[in-house]
Amino acid sequence: MTTPNPAHVTPREKQLLILVAQGKKNKEIAEALFLAPTSVRTYLVSLRRKLGVNGHRAALARVAFRDRHIDPGPAEGEAPTLDGGERRLLQDAAAGLTLTEIAERTGQSHDQVKFRIAQLLSKLGAEDRIDAMRICEQHRLLDETAAGAGPAVPTRTGRAA
Repeated sequence: MTTPNPAHVTPREKQLLILVAQGKKNKEIAEALFLAPTSVRTYLVSLRRKLGVNGHRAALARVAFRDRHIDPGPAEGEAPTLDGGERRLLQDAAAGLTLTEIAERTGQSHDQVKFRIAQLLSKLGAEDRIDAMRICEQHRLLDETAAGAGPAVPTRTGRAA
């Protein structure tokens, strides 16, 4: 079941969102949709602009799960308890920030942020950032209305494909 789409995502854009949320790379998306890889890149740039999403593919995956373009599935087990630092790191990842951008924002080294992201993925039981967004949606970890959810997800500036 899907919810109404306020951003007016076209059927083709929905297909792309679903494939991104499944962890597919541009080449795999191109093959699945019979598109040129450059067309996939153009679609994703346009989709990011339309949805107000920048950065890492996980940010698009979060929108796909949150807006129910793809069902994240039922929550498995109890929601992990996150401290404030972990929640902020998760919000940064959901916003599509790169490791370098998170490092600059937090004053940590690139390697420290990379280690903290790896720890967070392990705590969530996630294989990668996209899987982490699925788990977050299952447990509503980034829901601003959830208790202790903290501030809204930060936005980033810049360009990403």
